[in-house]
Amino acid sequence: MKLSEFLPIAHLQRLCEEFTTLTGAVTAVLDLEGNILVATGWQDICTRFHRVHPGTASRCHESDTELAASLDQGQPYKVYKCRNGLVDAAMPIVVEGKHVGNFFTGQFFFERPDAEAFLAQARQFGFPDEHYLAALNRVPVLSEDRVRLMMGFFTLVTNMIASMGIANEELRLRGEELRRANTTLAAEVAERKRAEEELQRAHDELEERVFERTRSLSDALAKLERQQDELRVAKEAAERANRAKSDFLSSMSHELRTPLNAILGFAQILDSAISAPLDDKQRFRVQQIMKGGNHLLSLINEVLDLARIESGVLMLSVEPIETKALMAEVLELTRAFTTRGTTVVHDWKVADDVAGWVYADHMRLKQVLLNLTSNAVKYNRPGGTVRLAAEAGGGGSVRFVVADDGPGIPPEKHSQIFEPFNRLGAETTEIEGTGVGLTITKRMMEAMDGRIGFETEMGRGTTFWVEVPASPGPLTAPPETVEENAHDSLRITAGAPRRLLYVEDNPVNLQLMRDLVTELPDFTLASAPTAEIGIEVAAAAQPNVIVLDVNLPGMNGIEALGLLKADPRTSHIPVIALSANVNPSVIRRGMEAGFLHYLAKPLDVSLFLRIVMELCPRPPA
Repeated sequence: MKLSEFLPIAHLQRLCEEFTTLTGAVTAVLDLEGNILVATGWQDICTRFHRVHPGTASRCHESDTELAASLDQGQPYKVYKCRNGLVDAAMPIVVEGKHVGNFFTGQFFFERPDAEAFLAQARQFGFPDEHYLAALNRVPVLSEDRVRLMMGFFTLVTNMIASMGIANEELRLRGEELRRANTTLAAEVAERKRAEEELQRAHDELEERVFERTRSLSDALAKLERQQDELRVAKEAAERANRAKSDFLSSMSHELRTPLNAILGFAQILDSAISAPLDDKQRFRVQQIMKGGNHLLSLINEVLDLARIESGVLMLSVEPIETKALMAEVLELTRAFTTRGTTVVHDWKVADDVAGWVYADHMRLKQVLLNLTSNAVKYNRPGGTVRLAAEAGGGGSVRFVVADDGPGIPPEKHSQIFEPFNRLGAETTEIEGTGVGLTITKRMMEAMDGRIGFETEMGRGTTFWVEVPASPGPLTAPPETVEENAHDSLRITAGAPRRLLYVEDNPVNLQLMRDLVTELPDFTLASAPTAEIGIEVAAAAQPNVIVLDVNLPGMNGIEALGLLKADPRTSHIPVIALSANVNPSVIRRGMEAGFLHYLAKPLDVSLFLRIVMELCPRPPA
């Protein structure tokens, strides 16, 4: 740390000038290289004579060297008689235990000087007698008590310099951190802006085709544009608040999912519309919107996951997980996104010596395996196969294996596989991706005390594997099976009307729900913009099911759920959470509070309709 890098030279120069004016004392601040940063009140006998002539200047240099050496030895300050006859004093400037410079004063006498001795010195070095003695007479004579008081003041000055050094260094480091955060934020904002522009072009084209057929969609798109304006305002606010990165990530996830909920929700309604079916060209375009929206959602999830991992805010809930159940779940989901006739997903295989349970975060481990199987499907050869297996790993662990028949990974790219945003050349193909999936997979495995690796052979395929600790199983036995259906008490009686109450403050989301309810037979929709109003409507209207947003103005959804469960008039009504907040801790709190389901925005329309129909079956005729 150099003294000149953090010292406010101009301010300190003025301070020392004022001190010199009041006391007549000389001041100087020098760095360890001998550079004079501040100088005030220097006596003519030094500046015009002693430090000019080579003979006396060498004495000055000897005195300066000896004075600085004594400071390096740890003395608090040093008073020293210069070899040219004047008295000097100095003290070290120490910042966080490091000697970075010296504070000097001096060019005075403790008693009246011997004029004859100085006259002899003037003649020795050829100084004009009259001018030299006049300069000598201007040198102040100070008492030792006064010098001690001055050194006390200078102690305060050096302490102030040290404090300024620490504060300025901390400010510099924080400034660098802020610049790095701004750079990252600018990249994220640029990527999001590009995605918004693509979405804007897509829905402009859609608007031209279907405006006359679906006036309500036009209104929704207008509202969506207003939401995008609000999103841009939120983005600008987020740029100013980048020091709170974890809060920013949570807000960003919510704000991005909110417009995507409208885009994907209305697109799903259009795609499945029965009363006004689309022609093939229109259906293709709607499906492209859905495909682009889902790809953007995947990108958002992956980038946010990576940012959470890198900032240390990714939350895990590690628990025993049944091996076979997890494999079956992954297989079912993998088959769901496998295109017919391109890649075959073989049945999974669990070796006989594999532990029945593993210890991991269920959601994150499933995400890891789905990412590996998704890659195996995407990068496979036409007609290739994907194989899933579980086998015994090293050190009492379970190894999950995902193998494909793809082209393999070139040796020169092996070291780049887990680098973020590196697609190993696939960015030039038609295969969609973000390049962060394997990075997130590796970081998640490390967070769960697991491992990841791969083997690959050109022309034969690639095998990825992950290992997690084995578990003896759950600590408590599963609850006994109850013959009675747990939802029987929630179902409506014969002939009763079916009503859905939606508590939501966002107009576009409310319009989406109105359109969805039209797809449900014999259903009516009631709505409320706040939790407080929603609680009153629920007690009065007695809906068959309540759909409750979590992030509401005023009282939030989880607080409202507690009041609904505490009121005998509404405690029996099933409540579904529908929110853009997918923070695992919030989801866990919501389920513990009593939500039957916690659905994330963007909404999966078919899943939502199925859940509602299960909770509210059609009454008997």
